[in-house]
Amino acid sequence: MGANVPPALSVVIPAFNEATRLAPTLQVVLAYLKGLDQSWELLVVDDGSRDDTAAVATAALAGEAAARVISYQPNRGKGFAVRTGVLAARGGWVVFLDADLSTPVAEIAPAITLLQAGHDMVVGSRGHPQARISRRPPLLRRVASRFFDGVRNLLVGLAEFYDTQCGFKAYRRAALVPLFQRAVIERFMFDVEILYLARRSGLKVVEIPVAWADAPGSTVRFWPGLYQMFRDLLRIRWVHRGFEATR
Repeated sequence: MGANVPPALSVVIPAFNEATRLAPTLQVVLAYLKGLDQSWELLVVDDGSRDDTAAVATAALAGEAAARVISYQPNRGKGFAVRTGVLAARGGWVVFLDADLSTPVAEIAPAITLLQAGHDMVVGSRGHPQARISRRPPLLRRVASRFFDGVRNLLVGLAEFYDTQCGFKAYRRAALVPLFQRAVIERFMFDVEILYLARRSGLKVVEIPVAWADAPGSTVRFWPGLYQMFRDLLRIRWVHRGFEATR
């Protein structure tokens, strides 16, 4: 692939204080991507980490012409990191994965098949009846997640989705870039915002069951972020009121 020829696939991995587990993750992801029969790029977005995440990522990707690290300070949030990666991506299809690989990299293939079939966005789902859950999160997190679902449905809808927060999404870049350019949420409610905009834009969105295992050391904290959740859901509803895009 020439330097100026966009790859078929871009994979974005947001990372915040992931120095201890990022190198093995990148080994797995690179091995998978190198086995594909299509061109690709890998972007690691260091979201203002306070540890050696950027250095670890740079070392792990050394010599990989199709991989790069985007780093900035200070920490802005997962939504900002994913948005930064999506807007920097060059591939026709863009996938984002969590750095802990709670959803395995092998889920990329079925997602790309659906994008090739005409879908604009593929939503990985842990809540789907056919999801393969090998290690469930603690009870408190499961209860908090149910509470979140109810509040989300009340404030912005999206009740048709089993799971909006899984750290695995795939996009047709041309369709989703305008939504990411419009987005304002910088932390964990960014998934809801993008789905909200996609639905109001009339995009073709499909939810698929994925394999998933709760990863120890997750940075997600439900109860301390309760105020932020309410604030961001209300902000989504207010900022995008009346938004209707035409395809």
